[in-house]
Formats: sequence, structure tokens, C-alpha cells
Amino acid sequence: DYIVNGGDKEALLKYFKNAISEGFDPDTMLNKVGLANQTTMYKKETRAIGQAFQKAMMKKFGPTEVNQHYMEFDTICDATQERQDAVSELVENSKELDLDFILVVGGWDSSNTAHLLEIPLVGGVRAFHINRSDCIGADNTITHRTMSGEIVTEPFILDLDKDVIMGVTSGASTPDSAVQDSLGSIFMLKNLQKEKKEE
Repeated sequence: DYIVNGGDKEALLKYFKNAISEGFDPDTMLNKVGLANQTTMYKKETRAIGQAFQKAMMKKFGPTEVNQHYMEFDTICDATQERQDAVSELVENSKELDLDFILVVGGWDSSNTAHLLEIPLVGGVRAFHINRSDCIGADNTITHRTMSGEIVTEPFILDLDKDVIMGVTSGASTPDSAVQDSLGSIFMLKNLQKEKKEE
């Protein structure tokens, strides 16, 4: 809105105070805008932001001049986007799949892995972000990172007697062996439960 119509400069600067460079002047520096983003940001969000800028530039300068005033750089990592899309699809179909939870394996400091956790939790699906297989305890607990970044331990598989239906994903740079080891820990829990029942 400010690009097209101007407005309260001080209010704009105050609102974006943590997101602008020193000396930023919206009256002179919004005539040409470029959009670059973190590679792990959601592609849909990036497109929506880009379209808002593009529309504003079209309104202000006309459709034939938009390319002189707006440029977008697509730096989204394809592996990250594919994982986000797959987790979104799992969440959308979670009821039909009778999904118990989604396990997200990857570094606790990884932005793209944190986004993978956010998708199911926002969609109302139980999910856990672990950074290694030993986060899954033999006592059927899981130590995981929450969306707020807190590390907590809680009961894991709610009913070990039934088949567990889970989705599994990992951060783009997480080694396959970390995922395999984590699945091995879950299989171990199920086997321990089976042995207990047979005793």
C-alpha cells in the first residue's frame, strides 16, 4: 500500500524497525525492489510476497515498466520444497491414513527441519522433531524439539499394542543413516512390547 499510495512514513519505519537497514528511506528506496529469500522459506509464502510487490509496482508504474522496478530471485532449495510438499500432503490426508504422528529427523538448529515440524503441528497432526535416534528411549519416551525451540521429553507411542502408522521426513542435509537409525529405535520399541506380551 505504501509503495502505491505513500502514507505515514514514521509508522512504516517503526513497524519494520527490526527488518530495515540504517538509513532506509521508503520514499526514495521503494521505487526499485528486489526479492531474495532464505532458501528454506515456504515457496508459497515467497510467491505471495513477490506477487504483492509485483502488483504494487504494476499499479504505480504500469505493466510495461514492472520489470524495471521489481526483480525476484528464486533461491528456494528444491529438496527442501519437495519435503515441505510431501509433509503437507501427509497432513492433508492424515485422517484417511489414520496417521499416529510424523517424525521429523534433523539438526535442532536447522531452519528447514524446523519448518518441516511446523507444517504438521499447525495442521493439528502430532509430530516430533528429533536430531538423532537416541532421542527415542527404550522406556517409550521421546526427547524432541518443540516449535518454540524447547527440548522436552514425553511419552512417545500411545498404544504399543496396535500397528503404528507414521510419516517420516528429514531435513535436506540429514544423512539417510540418521533416519534409518531412528526407525530402528521405533522397531526396537515395538519388538520389546511384543516380547513382553509373549512372556
